[in-house]
Amino acid sequence: MALLLVVGLVVALPLIAGSLLVAGLARRPGPAPSQAAEAARQHSARVNALGVACLAGGLVGGVVAVTGLASGLDQGRYLGLVPAAAGLAFEAVQAAGELTWPRPIGTLRRAPLTRRTVDDVAPRWLRRVTWSWGALIALTVAGCGLTADGGRTITRTFAAGAASAGPFPGWYYGGPILVAVALVLLTAEGVLRLISHRPAVMDAAPEWDLGLRRVSAHRLLRGTQLVLGWTASGVLVVASRAVHDVGSGVVVDGVPAGSTAYAVVSIAMLLLGGAVWIASVVATVVPARPPARDHSPTPISGPGPA
Repeated sequence: MALLLVVGLVVALPLIAGSLLVAGLARRPGPAPSQAAEAARQHSARVNALGVACLAGGLVGGVVAVTGLASGLDQGRYLGLVPAAAGLAFEAVQAAGELTWPRPIGTLRRAPLTRRTVDDVAPRWLRRVTWSWGALIALTVAGCGLTADGGRTITRTFAAGAASAGPFPGWYYGGPILVAVALVLLTAEGVLRLISHRPAVMDAAPEWDLGLRRVSAHRLLRGTQLVLGWTASGVLVVASRAVHDVGSGVVVDGVPAGSTAYAVVSIAMLLLGGAVWIASVVATVVPARPPARDHSPTPISGPGPA
């Protein structure tokens, strides 16, 4: 598990950082419609940069801390929680950014007549991807938990005896992962709600304000789905290795006692884990659509107190 996370970090983090930089330069939005709008956009960019730094730092720091401080069964258990813990740190930064969103200033206030919802601001495809990774983790852990022996190994019986292999993501490893994944998903939904209900940007058309909300939601979800995708990939690859060992690494009286069924399941889990890892990285580097360039403000309400 440690080797899997280290390889994933070494390969993916430079790719993600470079792709986000290129995407950001290629899709720079036009000038903001007002000083308040520019302040809001800069605030959003700073929050995103800090969140990405916490996400990367949490992944790297978590792996280093767990491999250095934990050993044995505890090490595998804690390593499985590293992506989710980094994701929660990332979401905490995003939540703090929404709670400190610049408030309207000046003698003239404007507000939209329609109330934004999470469905209005969250990219539908990215939200579905995020929840799909969560569902995949739940199904995989449930399946492994039901077939595990003692919560952390898998056992195969045959005519000449039995064989066991581990680590296997049964309830011992999978239970804490399920709790962490649920926290990541619920926190993401809470931050999306903050994004949909934050104060409107002054002196900007409703379309521009909605576009900036969608950028914030996109940034939140692409980081969230990344940690969930890596968690799902890790669970599948670890399970695949254990299934392979118990199915192919058995010798009885000098004769290999392999199982075709176990080999097929192992290969399928390995391929699925690799596909999820690649898909989560690709979803991370898809750039958010910048706010609309129609900057004509639409007055809604009359003068208000400063």
